[in-house]
Amino acid sequence: MIAQGGILAWRIRVRFAGKLPPVEYLSPDVRHANPGWDDEAFNRQMESLEFFLPTGHKIMLAGMEAYNFFIEATQSFSRRGGARIESFFVAGKLPALPVVELWRIGDGRVTRDRKPWGAEWGGTATRGWKLGLVGADPVSALVEA
Repeated sequence: MIAQGGILAWRIRVRFAGKLPPVEYLSPDVRHANPGWDDEAFNRQMESLEFFLPTGHKIMLAGMEAYNFFIEATQSFSRRGGARIESFFVAGKLPALPVVELWRIGDGRVTRDRKPWGAEWGGTATRGWKLGLVGADPVSALVEA
């Protein structure tokens, strides 16, 4: 399990609804490359989203009304250089409820929270939401990969 988690660590896997290819997308390592979240491929309805951790676990979201992935970064005004990644966020909008399941991966920890829709990050809305395929029982869990 750890070996697979290590290979897939820091990657996102999305399964798309329908039978048209691609039915699945696996991102590059999100710490070093653009995961492609804004690419045209993500304009399709999504069945599920998985975020793989280096521990051999993954965050699994499925059956959600919408999905989101975003990065929290900081940059110093006093010196030159690129931005520093502070956290990764994986989110799912629960069906028929104004509630977001929000997972934060940062500072060596994984935390799960529920936030009001439209106020999911620091009391404000986030951009980048992708349409989901609502399932009978939405899933939001940390599981072994």
